Amino acid sequence: MKFYGIFVTILFLVFSAPANYSEAQGLDTLLKVSDEINPQEEIKEEKPSLEGSIRKGQEYTIQLNRMNFTLSKELDTLEIMEGIPLAELLSGVVRERLNDGNSKISIRYINELDILLRNIRAQVEIAEKKVTLRTEELVLVRDQLQEIKDDQIFRLDVRDPSILREYQTAISQLREQVEKTEELLSEQRVFTAYYQSRISRMMINISELSEEIDIEKRKAEKALLSKDMSYPWEAKNYDSSLNLSGVFFDSLKLNEVIFSRYVKNNQSLCVFLSVVFFLFYFWVRNILKVIKSQKEFSKIILDRARYVPSNAFLSVIVIFLPLFPFIFSNPPISFLTVLNWIIVVAVTVLLYGKFPKSLFRTWLAFAFMFLIYTVSNLYRDINYSERYYLLVLSVFGIYLAIRIVKFQNKNPDVLPTFIEVLVKFYIAMQGLSILANIFGRFTLSKLLGVASTMSFAQAVGLYLFVLIIMEVIYLQIEVGRKKETDFTSYIDFHGIQKRIKKIFYGIAVLIWTYYFLDNLSLLDIFLDKSRVFLTSERSLINSSFTFGNILIFFLVVYVSSILANNIAYFASIKDQQKGESRDKRLGSSILLIRLGVLSVGFLLAVGASGIGFDKIAIILGALSLGIGFGLQTIVNNLVSGVILAFEKPIQIGDAIEVGGRSGTVKDVGIRSSKIQAYDGSEIIIPNGDLLSQHLINWTLSDQKRRVELIIGVSYGSDMDLVSDILTKQIELEEIMKNPPPKVFLQSFADSAVEFRVLFWVENFDLWIDIRNTVMRGIFKSFKENGIEIPFPQRDLHLKEFPNVLHEKVKSIEELEEFEKGKTNKGTGGPTE
Repeated sequence: MKFYGIFVTILFLVFSAPANYSEAQGLDTLLKVSDEINPQEEIKEEKPSLEGSIRKGQEYTIQLNRMNFTLSKELDTLEIMEGIPLAELLSGVVRERLNDGNSKISIRYINELDILLRNIRAQVEIAEKKVTLRTEELVLVRDQLQEIKDDQIFRLDVRDPSILREYQTAISQLREQVEKTEELLSEQRVFTAYYQSRISRMMINISELSEEIDIEKRKAEKALLSKDMSYPWEAKNYDSSLNLSGVFFDSLKLNEVIFSRYVKNNQSLCVFLSVVFFLFYFWVRNILKVIKSQKEFSKIILDRARYVPSNAFLSVIVIFLPLFPFIFSNPPISFLTVLNWIIVVAVTVLLYGKFPKSLFRTWLAFAFMFLIYTVSNLYRDINYSERYYLLVLSVFGIYLAIRIVKFQNKNPDVLPTFIEVLVKFYIAMQGLSILANIFGRFTLSKLLGVASTMSFAQAVGLYLFVLIIMEVIYLQIEVGRKKETDFTSYIDFHGIQKRIKKIFYGIAVLIWTYYFLDNLSLLDIFLDKSRVFLTSERSLINSSFTFGNILIFFLVVYVSSILANNIAYFASIKDQQKGESRDKRLGSSILLIRLGVLSVGFLLAVGASGIGFDKIAIILGALSLGIGFGLQTIVNNLVSGVILAFEKPIQIGDAIEVGGRSGTVKDVGIRSSKIQAYDGSEIIIPNGDLLSQHLINWTLSDQKRRVELIIGVSYGSDMDLVSDILTKQIELEEIMKNPPPKVFLQSFADSAVEFRVLFWVENFDLWIDIRNTVMRGIFKSFKENGIEIPFPQRDLHLKEFPNVLHEKVKSIEELEEFEKGKTNKGTGGPTE
């Protein structure tokens, strides 16, 4: 900032000094100096004033200070040098391994090298971004410095005696500062260029290695189905010596380096996931603690959950670890193998005591076989000496699978139904592995054996993954059951389980498919082929589209429909705690919620898929044509549903009668509504019928209902006593006092005097029970007071009884005498 003070001093001297000839001549020299320096220039530049030159000098000084500050922040070589040498070393190992002609690389190890190279590339790209950012900063400083050097102020001759001495000093110091900045810039550019060239060589090397790996991968894929070893009955064409310990420790050393390096590169992500894991674990622990300390039936609640109460920590592991391959980028096989070992150990401990002993012993044997297969999967080279012990493992695996099938047939309720399908699939895979081994396809045989075993173990782990999530949801619901008016107390857990379980089973199937393709080393091929298939542009008439856009569209619409249905379901549950107040319930407005979610989902689907609203307009135009021809009824029902949602003539939970059918409204859908009849049946009524037909809603404005009883007594009864008895029986607490209950003498019928009893009940759902209580009381009081309830009586006159009676029967007694005499005659007894 000292230059700023110098320029201010100069400005003060200029305006305060006397105006003599020599100073005026100096000023004139200052203003004309640019033309004197370059007299050959045809373009005349605007001559800056002294004040402008001073202001420029000040600005340039500040700008140079900022440049120096930027140049002082050197490139962070510590982080770059921490990763680049190791990346160079590992890339050298990859190149050496690819060029080694003495051994044959397995397809699994080729994929491992490919993943390793991707991780190296990712790390080098991070360093490249830092160097590129630094280079851009230096280029910007260079351009700014050149702009300062090209200014007229640097063309002045500081030796000119006509220029003020202080001004000469300021310009000299400014030039010195520019030179120092230029030297510092040159040093930084050379320094950065060194690392830039080193990273460039590294990227070139990685690109070459990637091409070599792609070539090796294609060769391995083509040779996968070809014969790579002799038949068992032929002479061996491979080295049968097997040093298992040497192969194991060599592979262990390499995989340990890859594993530790990968964890170190993803250290921040590992720390974050660890924090999330323990937070979730402590939350589950707190749920169990609350249930044990605050719930009256805690033992019954915890007994319904089989796995979480027994070991919450391992349960959380089973929930979290299957998701890790999707969170981490390009995880190596060593990392995935460690995750699988942890999952299998956790599953084994959780299944202890939950499975029958024979089935658990089968699982232990399978877990041991899984361990051997996963260790063999870590080997770098194809070792044909594994042939016979892998063949034994395949046979042993089929034996274990058959035991599981037999157990399933004897105990169909112990294991889920899909286990049988999974076991048969495992048997088929191991059978193919045995055939491939026998017919000299060793690589294919090992791949099938490893993939089938790992996939089966992962399927069992994912099955527990779904069950444990369901248990955690159930336990959380039980924790929320504090009082009867709470929201969670109205939740039917089995209904929620049916809805949510399908979603989590779908997620588990997707995860298992990912694992299965990765175990077969087909994941990259599948993803590449799928990407090409989904992103390739196709045309239909004059429109272009991709299957990816269509898939995204239907996927977003499907997800929005699931969200709409589940939101409506939980909203209807919430309504149950406001059943007595119709105004506070959402009721048929849930339909608007569903329509809103579906509309937003549709708009998001259109935007995410990139289909375009112009194409949607074409579809809507075709749809309107279809409406004109044959969809009027459907559209009528759809529009009627919207009208029902706005007008609210019915709500969910209302008791209605329509078209001779009565029941309780269970759902107001987009096209139709669901009514549950009082006999338990469910009636589906189109929304159009609800608006077009006469609709009786017993609970439209309130829950009250009037009950009417017609009671008949004999003509010889005391009518005042009957009235008193009826009045007394309707003086119950459940019967409303306003409007007051009333008893009327209704009519003189054919066989009875009829009384009309009227009373109101507060709750529509209870009127049948209250009517039952009143009628039982009336009947009991009538019996105690000798009041007769008449019933219809008719006199029967028989004129003739064909083929049996040949004379007129005057009375019932004569008919009985006749039948009695006929019976005695048939049995040999006396007759009249």
